[in-house]
Amino acid sequence: MLKIAMIAGEASGDMLASSLISAIQKLYPNEVEFVGIGGKMMSDVGFQSWHNMETLSVMGYIEVVKSLPQLLKLRKTILKELLDYKPDVFIGVDAPDFNFYIENQLKQAGIKTVHYISPTIWAWRYERIHKIKKSTDLMLCIFPFEEAIYHKEQMAARFIGHPMANDIEMDIDSYKYRSKLNLPQDKVIYTVLSGSRKREVNSLTRILADTCTKIAQNVPNCLFLFPFANESTFNIMQEYLDKNQVPFSYQLVLNRTRDALKACDFAIAKSGTVSLEAALCKKPMLICYKINKFTEWMVRKKITIKYVGQPNIIAGREVVKEFLQEDANAEQMSQYMIDLYNNKAQQQAMISEFYTLHQQLRQDANIEGARAVLELIGKC
Repeated sequence: MLKIAMIAGEASGDMLASSLISAIQKLYPNEVEFVGIGGKMMSDVGFQSWHNMETLSVMGYIEVVKSLPQLLKLRKTILKELLDYKPDVFIGVDAPDFNFYIENQLKQAGIKTVHYISPTIWAWRYERIHKIKKSTDLMLCIFPFEEAIYHKEQMAARFIGHPMANDIEMDIDSYKYRSKLNLPQDKVIYTVLSGSRKREVNSLTRILADTCTKIAQNVPNCLFLFPFANESTFNIMQEYLDKNQVPFSYQLVLNRTRDALKACDFAIAKSGTVSLEAALCKKPMLICYKINKFTEWMVRKKITIKYVGQPNIIAGREVVKEFLQEDANAEQMSQYMIDLYNNKAQQQAMISEFYTLHQQLRQDANIEGARAVLELIGKC
């Protein structure tokens, strides 16, 4: 039996890993056991999670420091379990600070290691690449420019495309997805994406609710859809909306983020993987993000790119308007979305950019990633 260990650190990693697992199962017809740390989507395709994935879902310097004792305890425990288990290969899925340590220790023990996806060394802290090289036998890259960066440092890497680009159809039938979610067909629907981590949702909840209020005052017959990947973040938003008796129509959905994006007319997305998901669903949108002042100060010392939204990073220019820190406020964000609603030409121009992006990233990533992993251990 082939033994594959994996650790995913948040909802986006859970999604990436589950698709990779399915592709490995397709390419390798013999029995495979998948174990480690993962979420619901991984469990749904046969993964055995030994610990709760949400423990790893922390963000920012202050938040990580507060959670450090728990993280260190988990790291020690899972490392011992993996060394005892002796997998044929270990795949760290995102969560770079946690996973690179695990990969380093396992590689020293003679276990092949893969990391999926590349951390943003092209954005900040490029020096991490030397630590990565010592820890990781193979880097799976989802953006086309990343492979050359690793090859320059004589490290094995492969651009496999982005799995979401294959999972998401080129042309979206919004009518079908509204029916799946029992949504009205005659509403202007905004899907509001506040994040998969509690602290992200807490930092954006009031801003997003106020933004929706102002949009509803200016866009007739609209509905706001709030999708969440876990119950803890779902409950944060539900409690806020109930407590404040917001003056707009809304619906919360659990574990249906992609359907919610495909069903909508517009998206309001926090920075991260979900902003790319919204772009691949061809939804006119904005990107927003807000972190505490200390974390912002630390990031600005190291960051080397102009944009934070993934659609903009790939394009090398601002395809999607970004509202960050002080600019992430209800006045500016709502006015932008109101103007976008009234500007059909701007909507179409953005959608056209998203089609180009989709075609660039559509490389059958799951199969290519699975093939690369199996080739590394001589099983393909």
